[in-house]
Amino acid sequence: MNKNDGVTLETQLREIQTLLSKPGKKIVGGLSYYLNFLNPLSKNGKNQDSEDKKSSTQTQRYNNITWVDIENPNRKEINHLIKDYPFHPLHLEACLSKGQLPQIEREEHYLFLLLHVPSYNTTENKISTDQVCIFLGKNYLVTVHEDSASGIREFFNICREDKKQRNAYFKKSPGYLLYNVLDNLIKDLSTLLQTISQELDEIEDVVFDDKVSGVYKIGQLRHKIIRLRRIIGFSRRIFEDLVPSTKDFTGDNLSDYYENLTRTINKLWETIEEARETVEIYKDADFIMSTEKTNEILAILTIIFTLAIPATVLGTFYGMNILLPGGIEVGAWTFLGPYTTLILVLTGSTLPVLLMLGYFKYKNWF
Repeated sequence: MNKNDGVTLETQLREIQTLLSKPGKKIVGGLSYYLNFLNPLSKNGKNQDSEDKKSSTQTQRYNNITWVDIENPNRKEINHLIKDYPFHPLHLEACLSKGQLPQIEREEHYLFLLLHVPSYNTTENKISTDQVCIFLGKNYLVTVHEDSASGIREFFNICREDKKQRNAYFKKSPGYLLYNVLDNLIKDLSTLLQTISQELDEIEDVVFDDKVSGVYKIGQLRHKIIRLRRIIGFSRRIFEDLVPSTKDFTGDNLSDYYENLTRTINKLWETIEEARETVEIYKDADFIMSTEKTNEILAILTIIFTLAIPATVLGTFYGMNILLPGGIEVGAWTFLGPYTTLILVLTGSTLPVLLMLGYFKYKNWF
C-alpha cells in the first residue's frame, strides 16, 4: 500500500463517520456507495460493464404521479435514485447486474419487480433476453432497462408527447400505469409469438421436402422457442403475485386488470407449448426422412456392390497366373466361336446376379 492509498482510505473512513452521524437515507446511500467502491467488479464506484452504452434518464410528472425511466443504467444514475427514493441497495445493485433471476419483492414503501423480456435480433435471427427492473410506489413508478428493451422507452415517449394518451394512462394511479407498461410488453411478446407461428408454417413445407434440408432452420426455431418458453414461464409466476401486491401500494382495486394480464400470459404459455411440441414433431420428422433417404442410398450402393461380386470373383480367378479351363495357356474354348470363353464368363457372372435379384424381390427388399 502506497502513501496515496493510505490517504484515500483515511479520507473515506472520515466520510463514513460523517454520514453515520446524519440521520435519514443518506446513510443508506453512502454505505451503498462504499460497498460498491470495494466491489471487485467496480472501479471508483462505477460499474465498467454499465458504461459501455450511454445512459439516459427521463422523467415526467402528471396527476401527482412521477414516472422515471432509465435506459442503460450506470452507477451515477443509480446513485441519484438512492438520494431520491427509499430503495434497498440490493435492489439497486440488481439493476446493474446481469443474469439475475426474475423476482417480485414487497418492501415497506415500494414493490420491486425484475422481469425478463425478449428482444429480436434481425441481423443474427435470434432472440436475446433483456432485464427490466421496476419500482412501484404510492405516487411513483421507476423503470430501469437496456436500450434493447425499447418498448418501454417508446411507451414513455408516447405518454410524454400525446396529452390524450398521458391523461388516459396517468389518470388513476402508478399501479394502473404499471399495468399499461406490462400490457405493452405482453403485446410485444404476442407479436413475437405470431412470428414464431409463421416460421412454423414455413418450416412445415421444408420438413416434408426430401430435396431440402431443414436441420438448420429447425435448430434456429427451437432456440427461439426455448428462450421464449423460459421467459414466459418465469413471467407466469410473477404475474400471479402481482394481483395482491399492487393493491398494497396503490390502494386501487386493479385485480381485474392484473388478472387479465395473468390470463393473457397463460394463453401465451399454451401457445409456446404448442409451438414447442410442433417443432419437436418437425425435428423428428426431418430426422426420420433424412434417415430414410440415407438408408435408400446405402441400400442402392449395397445392391450394386453385391451384384458385382460374381464378376469380381471370376475376374480374380482368370487374372491369376495359373492354368484354368478356357484360358490362353491351355487353349481357349471355341465350340461357340472365337469368343466362347468370354461368353461363358459373362454367363457365369450374370446368372448369379439374376438369381440374387429374384431373391431380393421375393423378400421385398426393394
